[in-house]
Amino acid sequence: MIRSKFIFFITFLTFSCPLLFSQENEIMMDSIPFGAIIQSELGGKRSKFYGNTRFTLNQAYFSNWISGGESSITGLFGMDYNYNYSDRNGLIWDTNFLLSLGATYVKGNDYTKKTDDRIEINSLIGKQINRLSSYSVYVNLKSQLRPGYNYPLTSGEEFNRERISEFFSPAIIQGGFGLYIKKEPIYWINMSPLAARVIMVNSSYTKNLSEDQKYFGVDPNKVSKFFFGASITGNIKFNLMTNITLENKFNTYINYLEKTKNIDIDWNMDFRFKVNDKISSNLIIHFIYDDDLIKKLQIRELFGLGINIDL
Repeated sequence: MIRSKFIFFITFLTFSCPLLFSQENEIMMDSIPFGAIIQSELGGKRSKFYGNTRFTLNQAYFSNWISGGESSITGLFGMDYNYNYSDRNGLIWDTNFLLSLGATYVKGNDYTKKTDDRIEINSLIGKQINRLSSYSVYVNLKSQLRPGYNYPLTSGEEFNRERISEFFSPAIIQGGFGLYIKKEPIYWINMSPLAARVIMVNSSYTKNLSEDQKYFGVDPNKVSKFFFGASITGNIKFNLMTNITLENKFNTYINYLEKTKNIDIDWNMDFRFKVNDKISSNLIIHFIYDDDLIKKLQIRELFGLGINIDL
């Protein structure tokens, strides 16, 4: 099973790479594409820093409303920033930092509940082969900043909650070697036939598990689970129509070490509806399927009108 998965992935790269490598290998430095480049005085090195910060606020108020309703307020904060670097010798370094935090308060509740909590860092170093393609080595980190809770119990008038996660529990780290294809600013794709992955958790969440239980895929009394397989990661951004942009971020992973044929999928769609230079509306639809975390499709949807600051 491991051999068949590996052979399939290598075959895919074998037949797709010639199309990508049909470009001329020896190119002049000035022809290397790097949109909106900031020229420096460091021997022809090039770098660019850009991104977006979002503030979104949703609010509802009810007073003596006969049909019922609860006053609430929800706030969302997001950051998505990139740093790109290249030099005369075809060395490239692309890094992305993503942070998304959200909380909601409903009048009468004892606790403010989080509606979003996500931190992700992607960093890739590559050596250019031609205009579009590079050999690459990459690392990816996903986790959260704030504790997560279940709210399962009501004891008399006291509302209880159960902590189920926290910063770096879980944390997913993935890295590997592969082929990096980039056509800025439209898309980039990184295909890695050799990719390691580890899920890390705090021991306090696994020490009391029964033998048939797992915590985010980690066995009782363990603090991590290791995987080795293949991954395809990418970002595709385009305009649907005037003032409407769709950005797709996706990651798929196949584990060579497991007999299961399931493919882990992480797909985030971000629709941006621009009102003007500072105000826009965002619709985020996020799908995750990872049977090591939970054997169900995870769905996250956020919509709001707020302020966007582009850099």
